[in-house]
Amino acid sequence: LSLFLQLLTANRTVYPKMDKLKTFTDSRGKLTITQVGNEIPFSIQRAYWIYDVPEGEERGMHANRISYQYLVAVSGSVDITLENRDGRHTYHLDSKEKGLLVPPLTWNELTNFSRDAVLLVFASHPYDTGTYINSHEEFLKLIQSR
Repeated sequence: LSLFLQLLTANRTVYPKMDKLKTFTDSRGKLTITQVGNEIPFSIQRAYWIYDVPEGEERGMHANRISYQYLVAVSGSVDITLENRDGRHTYHLDSKEKGLLVPPLTWNELTNFSRDAVLLVFASHPYDTGTYINSHEEFLKLIQSR
């Protein structure tokens, strides 16, 4: 098992993680891969993409109680600010060759979308509004109580 799968099954905290994805290049172009069990430590139950975000608009502004997410900017760039009980950190996704793991109970803020940004998201659970925390205050209380 990968390290992340071991941590998941041991019920230990998993932290956000930026990966350099394996890319193959030849005269025909590039092929970049990510695999469940390697970079993605969960079974993918949902995929969606965010694009055509107007200049200055923000997305996210929530946390999920149970879902893992894996983010890849397949075009353009976007800043992802993640917050957990250890603090806040901003990641700049600007390459098809980078992936970002977002564990459950991680507040996320998506900002600074470039005009051509397309953010692909793989999630471990189907969409369920009941699993989202949309209040930053509620999120802070929850993580401080753990």
